[in-house]
Amino acid sequence: MPTPSESIHVAIAFDENYLTPVYALLTSIFANNGQESVVIHAIATGLSQAERKELSHYVAGHHSSIHYYDIEDSFANDFVLPPNLWWTASIYYRVMFPALLPADVKRFIYLDTDIIVLGKLRSLYDIAMEGFPVAAVRDFVDARPELGIHKPGNYFNSGVLLIDRSEWLRLDITTSVIDFIRNNSEKLVYPDQDALNAVLVDNWLKLSTRFNTMFRDIPKHEPRKRLKYFLQDTVILHYTTQHKPWSMLGENRLRDLYFKYLDKVPKKYRRRYDNFSWNRHKIRKMLEIRLSELFIDYPALVTGWRRK
Repeated sequence: MPTPSESIHVAIAFDENYLTPVYALLTSIFANNGQESVVIHAIATGLSQAERKELSHYVAGHHSSIHYYDIEDSFANDFVLPPNLWWTASIYYRVMFPALLPADVKRFIYLDTDIIVLGKLRSLYDIAMEGFPVAAVRDFVDARPELGIHKPGNYFNSGVLLIDRSEWLRLDITTSVIDFIRNNSEKLVYPDQDALNAVLVDNWLKLSTRFNTMFRDIPKHEPRKRLKYFLQDTVILHYTTQHKPWSMLGENRLRDLYFKYLDKVPKKYRRRYDNFSWNRHKIRKMLEIRLSELFIDYPALVTGWRRK
């Protein structure tokens, strides 16, 4: 187990499309872990040298540091990548961190970049790993027998991982994951995550959902004032599925927490939506989503409307 004074190492992987969410993520880490020494390790592709320098300067301004790692341009070119609105080849980069980080880094937290940190990362970082190479939170996936997972609750979400680096390297998990991806593309629904689960069947430590609270964890019909009680123990909020806070039609009711931290990042990166348009059908749908949330938050409005 790490000593209390040890730096917290956090790994992130992204490309130029996720630079704005990265700023929001890092801002949330610094805001809620101000007494910690946090070291950021990043695989960042598609960024200009100027963008890298700006990000490094921003991190240094919060008394932290960021280290960049390069991988070959051809990496993951032959990996399956199902078409959707948010996955890019960067989803595969996470498996490379154990081989890239400095030798003195014994463990680290991997975070997807569609995440906001709301609590103390030390509470996750110091968890006893009990000999497992990975600690993670279960995902909302039933049994996946084609991956060797035969019971619900035994499949994890790979967006938040606490990794014991020495155990990972001892088992050569990176090689096993890459081999599985290349040889079993027909089995992959959530590509990198499926491969990690297939390789780590019954060999990962289950964590509380407070360390990776996902879209389906959020109560749908609770007023906003009650959601704060739902979040009181949450350390990491993960904007899973297509309902990203920066999506015009996203339905995550906790999107405001993302914007809270986004408003603190450099002005040039405060882009709220990446797909906004004045299309009347989209505007109408967006208004419908917001109104339905308003009625949940203020049920008296519905009562008053019905009386008219």
